[in-house]
Amino acid sequence: MSHHQERKEKNCLNCNAEVAGRFCQVCGQENIEPKESFWALATHFIYDITHFDGKFFSTLKYLLFKPAFLSKEYLKGRRTSYLHPIRMYVFTSAIFFLIFFNFYQSEESLKENEERKPVAEVIKQLKDKKDVLEKTVSNLDTTDVEMPIKKAKFNIEKLNKEIAALQKDSTKRDSVLSVNNNFTILGKSDDDYPIATSIRQYDSIQNALPIAKRDGFIWRRIYHQRIHLNEKYKYDGIEILKGIGARFMHMFPQMLFVSLPFFALILQLLYVRRKQLYYVNHVVFTIHLYCGTFILILASLLIGSILQAFHIDMAIYGIVAYLIILFYWYKSFRNFYSQSRGKTALKFVLLFFMTMLLMSLLFVLFFTFSVFLI
Repeated sequence: MSHHQERKEKNCLNCNAEVAGRFCQVCGQENIEPKESFWALATHFIYDITHFDGKFFSTLKYLLFKPAFLSKEYLKGRRTSYLHPIRMYVFTSAIFFLIFFNFYQSEESLKENEERKPVAEVIKQLKDKKDVLEKTVSNLDTTDVEMPIKKAKFNIEKLNKEIAALQKDSTKRDSVLSVNNNFTILGKSDDDYPIATSIRQYDSIQNALPIAKRDGFIWRRIYHQRIHLNEKYKYDGIEILKGIGARFMHMFPQMLFVSLPFFALILQLLYVRRKQLYYVNHVVFTIHLYCGTFILILASLLIGSILQAFHIDMAIYGIVAYLIILFYWYKSFRNFYSQSRGKTALKFVLLFFMTMLLMSLLFVLFFTFSVFLI
């Protein structure tokens, strides 16, 4: 309750209902004078922040040290003393991914400092690409694809020059464009279309082919995106994969959010005999489970970075952190669904395999989106 002066009028300024006390019984707005000073506005802001913090920390305590307690309290209708599950999820996931992406970028910067391939291996890679092109040229029908053959022969000559340059001077590796691999995740292998370097050129090749041999709508769209990526990243396959990976990582929060209702659906199937539990009950439990997992992973990352500074074996620490999270999940299921250890363990194993299938499907879906959105 605020300390603002109560209005003498008994009509609610928000919904115009008749107010019996200080608060409107229809919409809940406090019946106070609309005019307020800057100090009143500032104190109201501070109150909201401290009120949120108080709820957050009390909710956090129960979330971590009494697994499933908050879910059971919510189902019993005891909700005022704790942060709402949706607000808790939004807050914890935002903090988690903000810090997680910082760790991810740090790991990427470390990988960039790794040793590059030996020159001999690079030369072998170029020779393999040349062999593929030569094989392709010998198999192409000159009446249908005269322009592709000319382009392929040009690429073969370029590869011969680059191989000779590297054999003469290994320091010229960075100036050799063909060292980078073309993007081959989309579409068929490079020996199908080794020469389409632009969307316009690809369409021209397609139009020159008989209708029966042309790519369909889906393959045409795939090749358009493949050429677009090669043009954007200058035919650097590593940079393309980095770009897709970065895009996918930033879609990871959406993937987890989308997985939430499906995960709850799996729980409903596993506990279908619990007639007193509705689908929304499983959703609330899933939200709290996700929030607790976010916080535990975040804590493990922070502790891990401290231990790494003291050169402590991170492999053992990683196993311990994983077991703690696994135990947290087990206790959450046992406390919320109140089943025996054997039944809980069995359903836990079933849930693991069903979740792996779900996340694999979502991974493929969101990875595909990532490819087409960059």
